Amino acid sequence: MMTCIRIGYGKIARIHEDQLRKHGVQTIGVVEVSQDRLKEIEESGLRPFSSLQDAVACKPDFYDICTPGHARVEVLRALCALDSQANILIEKPICDFQDIQPIQAILQNHAGLIVVNENYASSHVTAAVRDALVSRDITPTRLIVESTKHRGADYLKGRFVDSKLGALGYEGSHLLAIIGEFGSGYEIDELLDLDIDSIELSIEEPASGETNPVRSADHQPKKHLSHQGGAFMQYRAKNGCTVDLYTSMSGLIGFPCPPYAYPGQKIPQSDVNTRFRILRVDGLDAAGVPHQIVGFYEPIAGFDRSQGQLLIFKNWALDEQSAAFEDNTMSQHLLRAVRHFGGLEPNPYRVERALADVIRLHEWSQTGWYDMEDSDEILGREDVAEARLDDARRFSGTPTHE
Repeated sequence: MMTCIRIGYGKIARIHEDQLRKHGVQTIGVVEVSQDRLKEIEESGLRPFSSLQDAVACKPDFYDICTPGHARVEVLRALCALDSQANILIEKPICDFQDIQPIQAILQNHAGLIVVNENYASSHVTAAVRDALVSRDITPTRLIVESTKHRGADYLKGRFVDSKLGALGYEGSHLLAIIGEFGSGYEIDELLDLDIDSIELSIEEPASGETNPVRSADHQPKKHLSHQGGAFMQYRAKNGCTVDLYTSMSGLIGFPCPPYAYPGQKIPQSDVNTRFRILRVDGLDAAGVPHQIVGFYEPIAGFDRSQGQLLIFKNWALDEQSAAFEDNTMSQHLLRAVRHFGGLEPNPYRVERALADVIRLHEWSQTGWYDMEDSDEILGREDVAEARLDDARRFSGTPTHE
């Protein structure tokens, strides 16, 4: 049985505990600085550690770093100084942009294995889309990744607001992870369009400490959050393919695919459950017939949580669909990490790849934050947005739940 010590005891740490236990990992204990959480750890049946030194003496097979992003560089510094052989699982994003050089310096001579927990790199949906391309001999001309929901309820509670990356701060690393699974040919060559928009939220009363919220013409109180509404990047890849990366935190669905989303559909602020997460690949088969391969990440309306589905359209008409299949990306990625620590498979997400993600998101956020028009209503140029909807109107055929 493999053993680990967890560092940090927030929400993600508890998810890790549940999933890693299913994969046969025994948690020796948890390191925390909060006295309240140390008590919670003890009450959960785990051993609390108030210092990293005490934890390192237990010599676990790996350490599971679940601290907030801004604290990870110092945790790594202390851990690597205490144990130069430590195997480490660390949450994504691995660090903030300003911490890249310190991270590189810390890890330069580190002898242990390090896996970044970017769970979308282990999705069965992504693998199913790639397999469909191979089985039908389709050459991609366009790759699209979208992750959309309405985060208004979270924002009004002060959650997920990112003052550095804006809307890219929550889903950005997932978008890059999915595209990265298609290989280096899909890396950016030329940026074609980029937009990061704000969001205006309806509130019933002023947020804490706010006495004069912005009010619309109908006098409904509003809260404006700069550059938290959504992000869209379109670029030409090194292999000539067009890549679209889209995430909306204000519920603006960019690449709808009926029946799970329709042209012009928007997830309302009151809907805290609906997500629209897809990977779509457009391409031509050997006979030149256009195909649209669409993978749907969980959650999908009408399916169990953690189930994905694949739809294959031939010239925009539904040609084939899969049954729902399991795609618990967190559990799948954690299992791959454990197997890597045990010498059974390659590293599923290397530090170098994670740092490259941080750099790319920083570059896009800087450009989109200062140089682009903030419309709050569409993401990207108006003609590009209209072309997305024109495409969506071409889909035909109704998938069934199996």
